[in-house]
Amino acid sequence: MYLFIFMSLFKSLNCLSCYACHFAYTNSLEAFRISEDGWCVNDSILIIGRDEVIRPCAPWEKYCSTTIITIQKSFTSINRQCAEECSRNCESTGYGQDQVSCTDCCEENNCNSNFSLDYYTSVMARQYTSWTRPVKNEAKFNEKKGLKFLY
Repeated sequence: MYLFIFMSLFKSLNCLSCYACHFAYTNSLEAFRISEDGWCVNDSILIIGRDEVIRPCAPWEKYCSTTIITIQKSFTSINRQCAEECSRNCESTGYGQDQVSCTDCCEENNCNSNFSLDYYTSVMARQYTSWTRPVKNEAKFNEKKGLKFLY
């Protein structure tokens, strides 16, 4: 009963809803063995019942996010969830492993369902930045803040 009241409260607040799942290869040596949430990474995400793959977000979670992780440039996992903040950056961690995690965000209901290879590739392409030309909106930001760079 409390769960029903809780869910009704979220719906009455017009909260965002997002796909929520996590996919990962369970063992890098067994690349063909995948977690039970294998549907999270392909078109099955659109076939499974919406009540099983979509969750209401908390009022303070304003974004749907998709995080893609690669190790040595090989796809290893994906995480779809509600998020408080949005950082469309990539982070590289791990000495000698080259683990890269890139996140994409959106602000509409159930907008984090893209599963195409082109989508994954475009998100992961953000890890390659240039030191000689600014990334999108960087020059405007720097100008507004009075920062000067030689690009």
